[in-house]
Amino acid sequence: MKKFIFAFSLVLFLTSLGLAGATNRQSDQSAVSSAQKAAKTVSGEVVSVDPAKNELVIKDETGGEVRLLVGKSTKVTKEGKAISLADVKPSEKVVCEAEESGGAWAAKSVRVSS
Repeated sequence: MKKFIFAFSLVLFLTSLGLAGATNRQSDQSAVSSAQKAAKTVSGEVVSVDPAKNELVIKDETGGEVRLLVGKSTKVTKEGKAISLADVKPSEKVVCEAEESGGAWAAKSVRVSS
C-alpha cells in the first residue's frame, strides 16, 4: 500500500511540474509577442511638426496619420547629421522607429530623407 501511495504521489508531482512548465512557456511567448507589437517602423510624409508639444504627425503609406511623441532621447537626423525637431518641415519624407508607451507612440529615431 505504501508503494502505491508513493507511486501515486510521484505521478501527481510530475504532472504538476509539467503543467507549471507549460504555463511558463505560454507566459514567455505572450511576453515576446507583446514586445513585438510594441515597436514599429513608420515611413511617410510629414503632415505637421509641433516642437512646443514635441509632436510629429506623419501620413503613412496607407494614408493614415500617425502621431508620434518626440522626446529628448529621440535621434533626429537628416543626411546623417543630427538636427532638431524644429528643422523637420511638412511634406518631407521620414522613416521613424517608434515604441508604444502609455497608449501613445514615442519616436526612438527620425530619419529625414532629402
